[in-house]
Amino acid sequence: MLALPAETLDSGFGPTLSGLIICWVFTYVTSLAVLESSWTALQLASVDASSSEGGSGGSSFLSMSRRALGVPGEIVTGVLFWFLLTAIVVAYTAEGGQLISQFVDEISSSSINVPTAIGSAVFAFFFGALGTFGTSRIDAINRIFVLGLVSTFVGLVGFGLPQIDVSNLINHKDWTKLYPNLISIGILSFGAQNVVPTLLNYLGGDPKRTRQAILFGSLSPLLLYSIWESVFLGIVSVDGVAGESKMEVVTVLGETGGPIIKDLVEIFSACAIGSSMAGASVSLVDFFEDANDKFVQSHKSDPSTDENGEAAVFDAPSKRLLAAFCALGPPVILAYSFPDIFLVALEEAGLLGGVSLYGILPALSLLSLRRSTTDTDTPIPKMPGRVGGGDTALYALVGVSSLLVVPEVIRLGSMVLS
Repeated sequence: MLALPAETLDSGFGPTLSGLIICWVFTYVTSLAVLESSWTALQLASVDASSSEGGSGGSSFLSMSRRALGVPGEIVTGVLFWFLLTAIVVAYTAEGGQLISQFVDEISSSSINVPTAIGSAVFAFFFGALGTFGTSRIDAINRIFVLGLVSTFVGLVGFGLPQIDVSNLINHKDWTKLYPNLISIGILSFGAQNVVPTLLNYLGGDPKRTRQAILFGSLSPLLLYSIWESVFLGIVSVDGVAGESKMEVVTVLGETGGPIIKDLVEIFSACAIGSSMAGASVSLVDFFEDANDKFVQSHKSDPSTDENGEAAVFDAPSKRLLAAFCALGPPVILAYSFPDIFLVALEEAGLLGGVSLYGILPALSLLSLRRSTTDTDTPIPKMPGRVGGGDTALYALVGVSSLLVVPEVIRLGSMVLS
């Protein structure tokens, strides 16, 4: 939510609302593709179990990819997950360092200057320490951030709505700003496709209930983002932020709206970054811990393992600490090297990571799994509420997703070569 206003101010309210709706449609359709892929993988795994063939199911995004696309698909999915989570953590680490530096500067009346790099290191160390102790500690802290985020959001909307200048909403329109930045941040803001397999299992494997949860779960942020954008773009004029950096426009909201809104914006920013970092950091630490466990399992015959077949080098706390170091060490270095990387990291995460992981891979997985259902001796019914349009729609999804990703890959490639 913090990055949305920075990327949408140049577009204006009309293009922004249209862009958010496009991103919601993308999220909903791709979530249904993930749902059908996961459900079909579970049905195939059930058939394999009954015939004593074994096989992985679809209880997670990775296992779904392995079932549909084999080990290469699982590896590509893992790499994209790593890229997406790392880019997000880099962005939040950089912005968290900025917030800590500004906070110390304000409370010390500018007598103490904390470099942004030090702030980023402190920020990452805090969440790394929480992540080392597992999800329970970080969940408790995250609840505080979420409470602060919701409270300040309600406050900003309540105090901001009366100050909206309708002319700001209707006069400025620039449709050329939709792609890539707005679409990239929008897709990243809605992205929750990776939890669909878990949600399906939680709801007892019921695809109808899961589809309803996806629908309402994705419509809620669309409504909140639309309200947030109407307040921000209604108060802040494009002319009033001429010459400012993108992230400074959030500060301009506080300066334009008065002292109460200024305080709410500062608390809102801190809670938004903290809440997002809490979820992303623990997910990245878990990712590295799982990777380490898989590596250990694949080397059980190694002499360094004990009699129980478990690694003798690291105990559980040490493995968690190593995972936290691997997860958060590189983001601190990148945040130190590029302190203004916040928006750039999120933009690349949304296009290269989000669209590839949530758009291309689910469609390819579903195409493979649909073919697999016709190759079994036991008939597997079609999932109720499946993605319409047959295979043509899935190929179209791959094509649209590729059209979003390829130009950015070409642009980055040309920058590297030049």
